[in-house]
Amino acid sequence: MLHRALTSHILSAGLISLGIAVGLVACSAKTTGGSAVPVIDVKATEFLFEPATISVNAGTVTFHVTNVGEAEHEFEILEADQVVGEIEGLVPGLEKDLTVSLAAGDYTFACRLPGHFEQGMKGTLTVTP
Repeated sequence: MLHRALTSHILSAGLISLGIAVGLVACSAKTTGGSAVPVIDVKATEFLFEPATISVNAGTVTFHVTNVGEAEHEFEILEADQVVGEIEGLVPGLEKDLTVSLAAGDYTFACRLPGHFEQGMKGTLTVTP
């Protein structure tokens, strides 16, 4: 009888722990409306971004930007001259995420630190419906 009660108690504790673990994983996942938020990896270096052309679907998108160069950079998303989102202070070796909600349209991403944009540090972002 004691063995059955102990087994039942251990089983209950295990199920509770499993429920907590599943809940924590669900809370840490990046989701929007039940689907995962796409993550686009972008590398910044002198004086370009890789990739230089990006296409995504409209909605929430995360850009994971890594400075693999030797100079500080920034990453700005622009619609015409309006800044939609930005990461500043990307020192060499630093990685940062930028999550934005984008409507369908054509955008530019760029580093607008002095001289960087002029040397070609920009790209095109196409957002489809």
